[in-house]
Amino acid sequence: VENYQEMLSSEHSGFIRHNGIRVVSVDEEKSVLTADVTPENSNIWGGVHGGFLYGINYGQHNVTLNGSINYLRSTVQSKALTAVGRPVRVGGHIGFFEVNITDDTGALIARAEINMYFLKK
Repeated sequence: VENYQEMLSSEHSGFIRHNGIRVVSVDEEKSVLTADVTPENSNIWGGVHGGFLYGINYGQHNVTLNGSINYLRSTVQSKALTAVGRPVRVGGHIGFFEVNITDDTGALIARAEINMYFLKK
């Protein structure tokens, strides 16, 4: 856990740096990431691209085994996003996480469930 901030820093993650995602906090109980809504992360209809919403999840030296996301509300009026991920169950090599993404008004935009495989360090 102590290496989360370093691993997720912009130096170590081109995806996070390129997309303007900021790591607010990460601990064993939850992770919080934020990002501003910009033309670069928008789709052709003016909302945030679904792939961007899926990608605003956190990692712990892992790769995704399986993930699903439900898009619940339009982001056309959103100015910023916050993703809060919580572990449901974490074992030695596999973890299951729930992630809620809200916008700057507090509206629930999307909810994801993700199985991750933890790589050896």
